[in-house]
Amino acid sequence: MTPSNDFDIVNLHQNLRHIFSIFHLSECVVERITLSHIQGCISRRFHFDELQNNKRIKNQEEESMGKADVNVNIWLSEKKRFANLFNGVIYGGRQVILPEDLEEVNPVSSVSVKNRTGKTKNMKKYRDIIMKWRNQATLVLLANESQDKVHYAMPHKVMLYDGMDYETQIRNNWKNFNDRRKQNKKAGQPLEHLTAGEYLSRFRKKDRLIPIISLVFYYGSEPWDGPVDLYDMFQLEGTKEEKEVLEKYLPNYKINLVDAERLEDVEKFSDDLQVILTMLRYRDSKEELTDYINENKKFFQNVDYETSQAMKAFLNMKQIPGEAEHKEEMIDMCKAIQEMYDDGVKDGIQQGKIELLKEQIQRKLKKEKTPTQIAEELEESVEVIEKIIKEIQ
Repeated sequence: MTPSNDFDIVNLHQNLRHIFSIFHLSECVVERITLSHIQGCISRRFHFDELQNNKRIKNQEEESMGKADVNVNIWLSEKKRFANLFNGVIYGGRQVILPEDLEEVNPVSSVSVKNRTGKTKNMKKYRDIIMKWRNQATLVLLANESQDKVHYAMPHKVMLYDGMDYETQIRNNWKNFNDRRKQNKKAGQPLEHLTAGEYLSRFRKKDRLIPIISLVFYYGSEPWDGPVDLYDMFQLEGTKEEKEVLEKYLPNYKINLVDAERLEDVEKFSDDLQVILTMLRYRDSKEELTDYINENKKFFQNVDYETSQAMKAFLNMKQIPGEAEHKEEMIDMCKAIQEMYDDGVKDGIQQGKIELLKEQIQRKLKKEKTPTQIAEELEESVEVIEKIIKEIQ
């Protein structure tokens, strides 16, 4: 937290006095920690964080190239669809989570850690989607991580994200408590007594965390063969009995995996989510996909922009005709998918012509003909013939 002015720094100094008094430390120890020391430390810390932040932004841009398509996250982040996804997974399709009870949450969480040299680094992680679900009886954070490829350290990744979100909650609770404490002190109201353990923990005995439920929405074409819990990432040696003894003391952490293409009970999802998840079953077969699209023509002929972009990612489409000019209009995905297949046929014909040309050139090279002679006989330019010769030699 950034102290906003000298008043905050003075309070920090006063709090140090109070903490030191709890542990019966000498007053002179506190006096050695002057305001200038505190200001200097804060200044150096924030300069360090700024440099680290610039570096993190660069690293994040590089890492994002291997992440799931952002269009899938935009599609899933629509509140009605997001509620539909979690209702299907958690409640078997019962409409318990309502869109109006969802609130978007900052997807960035951070934690400060010390390296081997004792320097503090501020590490940040970026959630794909996270929302707060609040109704009369429940307060839960719902998060989703989208994956188009199998992540073989996913249990660790989710555990880290959840842990950092809990750390953010602890830090925010402590900040809010201190802000209220300052206001009460300024107003002359009695201050809440804290124990040494509460100061040490920066978490009061009566404080509570908001639980987090994280889903992993995997939409890759290959079956998920990665770990589904932390135990899957261990290699425990010994007999079955010996492993069972160790597992009693080894904490586990499982992921809530949604393997989209291979869901057996798609019926528990509703609206467009059910239609799209069912579509994924047929995406590897032109005939089956075409049949399914035609059976649901009413839906696919009038698709909103976000859904069209998600389908583009799901079906690995290069582009959708008119997608840049018609973001506010409904899109005919029946036509777009047909054009995708037509373009594929054209590409296949072109590739077939190239392969045939390579075979013809190889036969003529065996007869020791020059590129110029081959070009004349095949009625192609010398440049094209020479390029293909370089590829096949």
